[in-house]
Amino acid sequence: MNKLVVIGGTGFVGRHLLAANNRPAGTEIVYAVHRSEPDWLIQSDVRCERFDVSDPGSLTAILTPGCTVLNLLRPDGSGWFEPAIVNILQACERSRIKRYVHVSSIDVFGSAAADVVDAQTPIEPKTPYEREHAGAEALVRAIAADAFEVVVVRLGAVFGEGGLNIVSFVDEVRHAPAWKLGLRRALYGARRMHLVSVQKVVQTLLFVAQVPAIRQGEVVLVTDDAAPDNNFGYLQDVLMQAFNRPSVGYLPHLPQSVLRALLRLRNISNANPMRRFKESRLNEWQQPVTADFNQQLRFYIEKLKEQA
Repeated sequence: MNKLVVIGGTGFVGRHLLAANNRPAGTEIVYAVHRSEPDWLIQSDVRCERFDVSDPGSLTAILTPGCTVLNLLRPDGSGWFEPAIVNILQACERSRIKRYVHVSSIDVFGSAAADVVDAQTPIEPKTPYEREHAGAEALVRAIAADAFEVVVVRLGAVFGEGGLNIVSFVDEVRHAPAWKLGLRRALYGARRMHLVSVQKVVQTLLFVAQVPAIRQGEVVLVTDDAAPDNNFGYLQDVLMQAFNRPSVGYLPHLPQSVLRALLRLRNISNANPMRRFKESRLNEWQQPVTADFNQQLRFYIEKLKEQA
């Protein structure tokens, strides 16, 4: 890999990508920007090129034969995402790129009933956001075919400096009355959170971008579900401790059937509070050790405490 083109990297994940400690040596990294450039990108040491998501030719001018493309674009429900994916894939085919890494979300599994979800579990997207991600993945498989290598990476709930995950929990712990925090603990208890640190995400994306051998169109899951503390109770405990709130960890948990019923009433796609995601492909590839979940969670919470 001698050129990595990052599309849609002007946000949270893209910023951390620049700071990753496993950026490939000897590889030129180019950010293909379709909106305004943030200050941190302007001041960085990487080259930025502008393109129009509605014009495949504008991206073709940035890509080169044999390069790798990392697509970080995310849908927002306004309808532009899937047409943009079509144009990006056309540009990739015209430019004869080597590999296309499509970043998606574990949300595409939607209402899949499996207790343990892996890359082979059939997806059941339910919400517009889930369907938009699923639609983009389908386009990638249909259009790319054998034109270039394709890997689909589905991310968990990414947390870290500059992100939005966990922020609402911080606000709740800081301001909610004790009875409300206790009720939340009794109800949600050990519910799996599917959190993953942005440090692990960028380490994995760069690893997948350069791993020697892939299976065409394969799916890779990136979560920290293997961490036993990746659950609501642990997150609340750490936040309560950080903000000097009395612990409510002594409260018994309500039966999971109560939470399941509540999630269904709220029309939440995943009504299984104990569903977890299993990673296997990264282990098969022998990925080097990535950022530790507990360490990164506590580090991020300290940052949020400083900003509060």
